[in-house]
Amino acid sequence: MKIKEFIEKANGIKNTHINPTAVEEYVAKNVEVKQYIPFAEKREMCASVLEGSCTTVGGILEVDSVSRYLLFTIAVISKYTNLEFENTDDEDVIDQYDMLCQRGLLNPILDVVGGEYEVCNNILNMMMADINANKNNVVAVFDRALQQVLGHVDDFVTVLSDKVRAMELDLSQIDIDKIMGVISKLPIK
Repeated sequence: MKIKEFIEKANGIKNTHINPTAVEEYVAKNVEVKQYIPFAEKREMCASVLEGSCTTVGGILEVDSVSRYLLFTIAVISKYTNLEFENTDDEDVIDQYDMLCQRGLLNPILDVVGGEYEVCNNILNMMMADINANKNNVVAVFDRALQQVLGHVDDFVTVLSDKVRAMELDLSQIDIDKIMGVISKLPIK
């Protein structure tokens, strides 16, 4: 069922003061929930969330936590329920999310998903921790920077050796071989 259709039907819920569980009853009646999805699908879903909420700036992985939460919540609803977000346009999806929140439907939907929401959230957090440990630690960042510098040093040495060869100096072949020998022993790749 499309989110907008689900919300339109929910608009018919009246007298929540008389029946405080009316929203929860509506959700339980109209939302079909998968009780379990395979671990590989959970992992794929979480990887997709991280891909959509992380960017690399200057060799450091940065996370937009708000996007991460929004993408994760939408992914869980899409994966575990029969509710479908229309469009993939960011603004339209956010509008649908907002409508669920405004009508008091988001939390009851997540409640029917149950503990699987937390399981998926734990997987997402573990994957983010792994990224931080493996890619954002000081050693990894320094290594990436060093590799970039060494790449430039290698280019510099190549240009320098070409210039030395092209120079019309009064150097004997033995002198040129000695210079090239020193350059070739520099600790570069």
